[in-house]
Amino acid sequence: MTRRIVLAGGNGFIGRLLVESFVAGNYEVVILTRSPSVAETGIRQVRWDGRTLGDWAGELESVHALINLAGRSVNCRYNARNRREILESRVQSTKVLGDAIALSRQPPQVWLNASTATIYKHTFDRQMDEATGEIGATPEAKDEFSIEVARAWEETLFEAPTPVTRKVALRTAMVFAAGKGGVYRTLRGLARWGLGGTIAGGGFTKTIFATPSNG
Repeated sequence: MTRRIVLAGGNGFIGRLLVESFVAGNYEVVILTRSPSVAETGIRQVRWDGRTLGDWAGELESVHALINLAGRSVNCRYNARNRREILESRVQSTKVLGDAIALSRQPPQVWLNASTATIYKHTFDRQMDEATGEIGATPEAKDEFSIEVARAWEETLFEAPTPVTRKVALRTAMVFAAGKGGVYRTLRGLARWGLGGTIAGGGFTKTIFATPSNG
């Protein structure tokens, strides 16, 4: 039996990495996207708007896993409009997926929903994890809005009425990969201009962000 994965927002940077891995592992992949296009073998793209229930909800029946990566990019100026879109795009997409799962006859086994490691208090004196991590904003980090988004995002996930489906909040930080769209190229560019700063006993971080051998 073919195992099927549904990715909401699967055309983004992380989504493309996951799709490549799943297809290589012989999974059938369905991408929920606002702009469907002709997909490669083993991938289907289905239209949704990230806010309202529709025919796309049927794709969640009997799937191995649902992965939600939807949300407006944070690579923007944090003006009022962008802040609203950042928050609403995450909360609304998470809520409507929860509603769709609740209506499923055979709901997904697991729901992996994007979140952020920024939810933890900004500090340099100790590591933060699920068991001991402290959640909250830090004035000097000016991260109050980011914490607000993280809390609302996760609350929407865990309040969703999905008793059969296991739910996991993916508290990821910046993901490094050489492909287009990731933070790696941005930091590499800064380092090449000598803006990487120093680490350990000296030297510049541009030695870390050297161009990979494959380009």
